[in-house]
Amino acid sequence: MTSFTWALTELARAQKPRRGVSVYSRFINRPLGRLLAAACFTLRLSPNAVTLASAVMTAAGLAVLVAGPPSAWRAVAVMLLLVLGFALDSADGQVSRLTGRGSPAGEWLDHVVDAGKMVAVHGCVLVALYLYVPVAPGLLALPLAFQVVAVVMFAGGLLVDLLKRSIPADGAATTREPSMLRALALLPADYGILALSFVVFGWPPAFLMVYALLLVANLAIAVLLLAKWFRELRSLRR
Repeated sequence: MTSFTWALTELARAQKPRRGVSVYSRFINRPLGRLLAAACFTLRLSPNAVTLASAVMTAAGLAVLVAGPPSAWRAVAVMLLLVLGFALDSADGQVSRLTGRGSPAGEWLDHVVDAGKMVAVHGCVLVALYLYVPVAPGLLALPLAFQVVAVVMFAGGLLVDLLKRSIPADGAATTREPSMLRALALLPADYGILALSFVVFGWPPAFLMVYALLLVANLAIAVLLLAKWFRELRSLRR
């Protein structure tokens, strides 16, 4: 058995819980990340190196986005680089679990890269629209609004996880089967769907329509999740 095959087998046994993730992350990003993680393990890359590779792929995709006017080839290149960067973001944690080389520093680096990605992707959409697409000034507010929603939702989810770790809940935790309906409802908030949407950036009117719909869906999901997280934290006691 090759090291790649062994790594794939072990990773299949050590996957993160499926609860709380969309169908894209469950059925596309994590399996793709598993393949990349096995390849990175074979190449003896550290989890932090995989995290940095994810950042490089995302930065490359955004650089292509702002480097010139919209076109079909540019849209496909941006989409592929962002999807690859997201898959590597999944791979770094899988490499960490496989090698046992996880650390607080590695987790911190992963979150810092994720936070930078949330800000940069919408900032680059704003720059690309401003430089190359003749749109009404009001439409330039879309990336700014999306940026706020994405950052607040990311920070809210991260903080609720940290606070739950520090404050044990009363009683035994219950384990429920992941809901497929919830996984479908979370689909618009999955970064992978945003990455895929750039495939139509070569046709700005279509992209703006898809982007605006994703913004509205993310805003609705953020409101519901923030309310849910607040209620959960309010029920905890130090």
